[in-house]
Amino acid sequence: MLSLIWRPAAATDFDFPQYIGVMLIAMMGASVTILMPLLVGAFTDSGLFSTAQVGFLASAEVAGILMSSASALFWVRRIQWLRFVQFSLAVFIGCNLLTSWVSSFELVLVLRFSAGLACGVSYAIALAALGDQSRVDKTFAVMVTIQVFFGTLGFALLPYVIAPFGYTGIYQCFNLFLLLALLLSFISFPVNQKPQTAFRLDLQGRWLAAALVFAGTIAYYFAQGTVWAYLERIGVHAGLTVAEVGAILGAGFAISAIGSMLSSWFVARIGRNASLLITAAVQLPCLAALYWMSEGHAWAIYAVATIVYQVFWSFIVPIMMAIFNDVDKSGRLIVFCVTAFKIGLVLGPPAAALTIRLTSIHEVLWLGAVAIAVSVVCLMASNRLLQR
Repeated sequence: MLSLIWRPAAATDFDFPQYIGVMLIAMMGASVTILMPLLVGAFTDSGLFSTAQVGFLASAEVAGILMSSASALFWVRRIQWLRFVQFSLAVFIGCNLLTSWVSSFELVLVLRFSAGLACGVSYAIALAALGDQSRVDKTFAVMVTIQVFFGTLGFALLPYVIAPFGYTGIYQCFNLFLLLALLLSFISFPVNQKPQTAFRLDLQGRWLAAALVFAGTIAYYFAQGTVWAYLERIGVHAGLTVAEVGAILGAGFAISAIGSMLSSWFVARIGRNASLLITAAVQLPCLAALYWMSEGHAWAIYAVATIVYQVFWSFIVPIMMAIFNDVDKSGRLIVFCVTAFKIGLVLGPPAAALTIRLTSIHEVLWLGAVAIAVSVVCLMASNRLLQR
């Protein structure tokens, strides 16, 4: 029977409420990224914001997560995790509630940025806790799988919430999961397994490897900020309905769990670099298929390309996070992985919006393709340096 008071973990492995609570926080930390196509579509369809404003709104929360997760490099191993997690979750929930009561661009922008700041705090702590586990490749693969299932539910159900409630309905659905995570934190939450009283990174000559994995992660998530953020709009532009696009993306998310579940298995058998090469070899043709898809076969091409693309997105993320974790043995740098995610996602939507305004929506696929290629090169180079 679960105790109703908080207790510290006795070992590096989580107990049940800790496991569920930390995974929920990690899931919600990625929620904006996962559901960005629906958010972009909901902001656009509201009629309240211009194309440029939608791009900035899509980046606002990500920018907040970026700032707080970047600062976490200095504080995450020096604070009492429980208090900061509870406070940040409460602020996140409050910002989501307030978003339902305002409609001006400036106020929504401020609220989403503030929500991102709060989200980044709890997300950074959750990642540090996950990095303390004994099998990080498997732990991060489970985390991504849970995020995938969340995305599956989101794409399947949220279109029916957006129709009557608009973008505000999305944030109130977020609050259901955030409230559960907050309640679980009062039952049990992990303690810092690598406490430090001063800032210290244990890189030991691995600075170049750290820089490369950081650059590679930014490049990969820049691709998601361009391609993924506008994937819903690309489908609609090709003649599919919003419901069809939502169903395809939702199905893709469900199937993409295969990628995260098989990721550690592939790494154990063929190594990280070969797995990274496979990702690029599959995802780049998917983007080419979306770019050149014909109207007569749009549904089939869009479905196959986006589903396969999502499978290998889930496949590569645990690998890059494991490389990040291996660079620094002090356990601090793993929180900077979130910073790298969010830098790419902050830069991606405005770059995509500018590209669309100057050319067409399909040209964002080229931006994504180049970014993925750069990412894989950087990640492979970083992993090689770590293996020396």
